[in-house]
Amino acid sequence: MRFGVLGPVVAYGIGGAVELGPTRQRTVLATLLVEPGIAATPEQLIDRVWGERPPQRSRQTLHTYLSRLRTALEAADGPALARRGRGYLLDADPETVDLHRFRKLVAGARSADDAVAAGLWRGALDLWRGTPFDDVDSDWLDAIAAGLERERWAAVLDRNDLLLRTGDHAIVLAGLTAASNDHPLDERLAGQHLLALYAAGRQADALAHYRALRQRLVDDIGSEPGPVLRELHQRILNQDPRLIRGEPETSRERTQVASAVVPAVVPAQLPADVAGFTGRAAELDRLDTFLSPEGGVPEQAMKIAVIGGTAGVGKTTLAVHWAHRVRARFPDGQLYVNLRGYDPEQPMATGDALARFLTALGLTSHNVPLAEDDRAARFRSEVAGKRMLIVLDNAAGVRQVRSLLPGSGSCLVVVTSRDSLAGLVAVDGAYRLDLGLLTITEAVDLLNRLIGRRAEEEPVATALLAEQCARLSLALRVAAELAVSRPDSTLAELNAELTDRQSRLDLLDPGGDPYAAVREVFSWSIHHLPTAALETFRLLGLHPGPDIDPYAVAALTGVPIDQARQNLAVLARAHLVHRSAPNRYGLHDLLRAYAGSLANLHLTRDERENATGRLLDFYRAAATAAMDCLHPAEASHRPPRIPSSATIPDLTTPDAAGAWLDAERFCLIAVAAHVAACGKYSYVVALARIVHRYLIDTHLTEAIALGDQARRSAEGTDDPSALAHALRLLGAAYSRMSQVDLALECQQGSLAHARRAGDPLAETLAYLGLGVALSHLGRGAESMAQTREAIAVATKADDALGEAIAFNNLAVLLQQHGRYAEAGEHQREALRRFRDLDARRFQANALTNLGVIETRLGDLAAAADHFDASLVILHELSTPIVEAHTLDKLGMLLLRLGDAPAASERFRQAVQLFHQVGVPAAEAGSLNGMGEAALRQGRPEDALALYRRALAMAEQIRGFHQEAQAHLGMGHVLRALDDEDRARAHFETALELYTGLGMPEADDARTALAEPTAKA
Repeated sequence: MRFGVLGPVVAYGIGGAVELGPTRQRTVLATLLVEPGIAATPEQLIDRVWGERPPQRSRQTLHTYLSRLRTALEAADGPALARRGRGYLLDADPETVDLHRFRKLVAGARSADDAVAAGLWRGALDLWRGTPFDDVDSDWLDAIAAGLERERWAAVLDRNDLLLRTGDHAIVLAGLTAASNDHPLDERLAGQHLLALYAAGRQADALAHYRALRQRLVDDIGSEPGPVLRELHQRILNQDPRLIRGEPETSRERTQVASAVVPAVVPAQLPADVAGFTGRAAELDRLDTFLSPEGGVPEQAMKIAVIGGTAGVGKTTLAVHWAHRVRARFPDGQLYVNLRGYDPEQPMATGDALARFLTALGLTSHNVPLAEDDRAARFRSEVAGKRMLIVLDNAAGVRQVRSLLPGSGSCLVVVTSRDSLAGLVAVDGAYRLDLGLLTITEAVDLLNRLIGRRAEEEPVATALLAEQCARLSLALRVAAELAVSRPDSTLAELNAELTDRQSRLDLLDPGGDPYAAVREVFSWSIHHLPTAALETFRLLGLHPGPDIDPYAVAALTGVPIDQARQNLAVLARAHLVHRSAPNRYGLHDLLRAYAGSLANLHLTRDERENATGRLLDFYRAAATAAMDCLHPAEASHRPPRIPSSATIPDLTTPDAAGAWLDAERFCLIAVAAHVAACGKYSYVVALARIVHRYLIDTHLTEAIALGDQARRSAEGTDDPSALAHALRLLGAAYSRMSQVDLALECQQGSLAHARRAGDPLAETLAYLGLGVALSHLGRGAESMAQTREAIAVATKADDALGEAIAFNNLAVLLQQHGRYAEAGEHQREALRRFRDLDARRFQANALTNLGVIETRLGDLAAAADHFDASLVILHELSTPIVEAHTLDKLGMLLLRLGDAPAASERFRQAVQLFHQVGVPAAEAGSLNGMGEAALRQGRPEDALALYRRALAMAEQIRGFHQEAQAHLGMGHVLRALDDEDRARAHFETALELYTGLGMPEADDARTALAEPTAKA
């Protein structure tokens, strides 16, 4: 059976099309087809099919739809719709679903050579039959469809590049003309159109198209074309003959280097537009006028719009709605951050916001600077010349915003704040729009849309309700939902209740608190909540994180998970919480503050502390379960498990454990900051130790943040062991980011405190961390001495894992210094110990290291076997950093075997993985490998470009070994190009570096210097 969702939802069996039933029933099938073979719980399916307004008997209706679909599929001999645990899944082969086949073909096309890729692109794009999920109704599927449309457009552009590169400009030209009308401001598409016209011998048309595009950009967004398009225009003017061969960069060297870089990221971070947006026509017109070329902003000036107003007036709603209206003018992406300026806990640090922006722009953690000023400078560099839309929501003041400004006239910044932000207006020329209350007409229109016919039938009561809500957008939405939830009451009756409550408030507050109206609407709304939902709302005010999932809610409130989900659903329908992501919820800062005040007012101190205690126990227990799944062999190096009375999600598979940690990492950091402020320092250190391996392998910026929080917390205790562990965690993160001096300082401090505490585990790990840091600094003898100390301490303490890791690290150091036989003995010992411990991740690493030693010794068959065995384990574990090392070393082996093309591909894969996880030293090493492979294939210019890239990266991080490799490789390339003087200079630098490091490659440099006439 075949299924289609890239258009209307269809299914085809042996007998033809299968009848799939009504819209909601097809929607159920579509949600299962998005993730075939993965079980979805009834709650997830209800949320995906109906969103925030499920019918009263949604579970029974869902079961009816599932039963009908099962019958229809069985009758057509289709895949089983099965029950798995608490969920349902469609046991369909992804190859039979057009969505997944499209993605597989696209991935294949991007990695295949041009001859094969052409057919794959054609097959992928032929699968599209219109708009995905075109005939079903679901907010969740709408979001999936929007992402798929972006995937399709990226595929179209990549396919166009291929056709132009292979000389098939005639095929692509007709489609480009139509696409340019649909995407008039897409500069990548425009560049393809120019190139196709020029390749077809239509230089004049190409130049005319450029002039028309330039005028459109200036007219619509007040910006010149970007540098790439301007360069292409100049080359067309100069009739550059290389353009006909489809090389849009200035040289083959640049094209080859670009192939080693991860493609540019186009972020799309805007929240979903608000349903039922009403009014604000005058404000939208004013914003449109500001953005227009006639809006008075100089062409090259930075464009900043500040939307100000009181809490709950609708600043964010307006900003997001307008941002969606104008997003097409900013094809390089949209960035969004909620700065939480008036959050009851604390505003977001500007440095954290910059780190999130830089990560969204494609930077890996090691490229994100540590200091806020450096992050701000890097951010300005990353967005310079790009047409980007940046929304800074809920800012506390100018100081929080200043470093987040791009400094580029091509960008638009939208800021919302209760503060006047006078400094932005006076100094930066920001346009300020003060958002007042909705007009009575707008407020009534909003209530009419949200409540429906009842509001239209009671116009007087509706107008009074609008005034009772102070015409504040947030209060109006809360009140409207309450009215909808009570269909048997008239609006007049509801108004009478609210009037009575507000009259009592006025007697208590004759001063007219400006927030009194909205607070009283909240009070009125929660007055009608079921008791369980009300208790949940109060306790949510105690949660310190940016959002929360149902399991954490269950822990906080002390109720079963199903009850927690039901309570969240009630609160979501009442607009007291909002969905921030699938299965996650957040609170508007006013509601968050209100919930916190209710908790303080209605709950005793013991009740609040018990709730917080349950939450902290939940996070620690869940984090431990996730890490035990991902890295079970390291359980002895983490704090012991603690019991939790709350239900822990199923984290027994690597995918589930990794997904939970990804979703919760910001909450975990917020929890750590909160409990540190409360003086619970030991909890912070324990949490940091638990999730350390996950963060250091995937999110180095967060690893630094949590490690630093643990260090500061440990300094507030009299526990030297806690400080030793905290410094060790922070030092390890600094080492991974190649901040070696900071790493060395932390590990030295860790060792001193571990000795003072008499903690052998902390002492072993500090010695290991010292060994790594000293190795990065080229201090090999000291590094080996520290690693041998780790072996001694671990052996005495009966720490089997620490001992095995130390043997592994010592083997690597011995191999680097040419002591291959001794290295092999230690590596085999480490491998044996890892096998005894069933430490499969470490086994894979040891097998890779053993393969490197055997490659050096010339035992290539044994090396190949060990690399293969390592990759088998890594494919099961999905461990990118170890896999990258293995691919890199396999590339070395293939070079020894004389297969340079295959070696180049392995090095390229390693570069991509190292870049993804953020390991710059290793990335530089793989770039050196690519350079050697290119030279052996007779491409010296490409080799030189790759070596230069490796050298620049190595010099930046003080990666002396990689620096020496790059100089040696550049010497061989320059000798091949008959530039003997420059070649000898590089050989001499390599010899000096290798000698200082005490590495055997010094002999290679000496040999090269002794043969001045030899060719590489």
